Amino acid sequence: MMVLEKTNISETEHTFLLTLKPKMRSRFASGDLLAINPADDYRERLYSIGKKDGNIQLKVKLHQNGLGSEYLNDLKAGSMIKARIVENNSFHFPRKSKKVVMIANGTGIAPFLGMIHENKRKTECHLYCGFRNETEMIRTHQIFAQDQMSKGKLKSSHIAFSREQNRCYVMDLIKRDADFFTELLQSNGTIMICGSLVMQQDVEKILDRILLMNTNYNLEYFKLKGQILTDCY
Repeated sequence: MMVLEKTNISETEHTFLLTLKPKMRSRFASGDLLAINPADDYRERLYSIGKKDGNIQLKVKLHQNGLGSEYLNDLKAGSMIKARIVENNSFHFPRKSKKVVMIANGTGIAPFLGMIHENKRKTECHLYCGFRNETEMIRTHQIFAQDQMSKGKLKSSHIAFSREQNRCYVMDLIKRDADFFTELLQSNGTIMICGSLVMQQDVEKILDRILLMNTNYNLEYFKLKGQILTDCY
C-alpha cells in the first residue's frame, strides 16, 4: 500500500490521520481492520479502517514507545508499506436499519467518518463522540460533520469534552438523550460503539439503566437482536 497523506502531530495534537492507497484493487469497507507488522515478527497491530474515496484512512494516537503508532508516524507520503485487510463483518454499516447512532471516543471515530461519507442512501445517522480537548483535528471533524449534515448524510452531531467547554463525557450525552435512545432501540434502530473498552463498558451501563427504567427489557435483549454493534479495544 502507498502512503498518500499523513497529518503531523504537535505538542497539543498527539493523533494523526494516515491515508493509504491499496496497490491492488481490494474490497474492504469502513469498520474492517488493517493489520500491520511493524517489526516484521509475530507482533501484529490492528487498526479500524475508514473508507474514503476508495482509500484507507486511519486515525492513530502516537504512544511513546508504541510499536505500531511510532512506525506509522514515521511514514512519509509516497512510502510503501506491507499490510493486510481483515474483514470485520460484525461491524459494518447496517444497511437494513432506518436509524443508526454511532458512539465513539478518541481514535474510535475513524470508521464512523468513513461510514458517514459513504452513506449514499442517506440513512438517518447520529454521531456521539467524546474527547479530552478541542484540537485542530477535532475542529476538522466538526467541519466534516457540518458538511455531511448539509448533504443529508448525517442528522446530528454531539461532542463531549471532558477537560474543557461542556466538561462531560459521552455517557452524559446519552443520559441527556435517554428518551431518544429508548425510542431508537424500540423501533429497531442500531447503536454502534467504537473506541476504548472502558468507554464501551460505561456506555453499556448507562444504556442498560435507561432501558430498565423505560422498557421491559435490558440491554442484553437488544444485543441478542443484533442492534448493538461494538468494536472496542
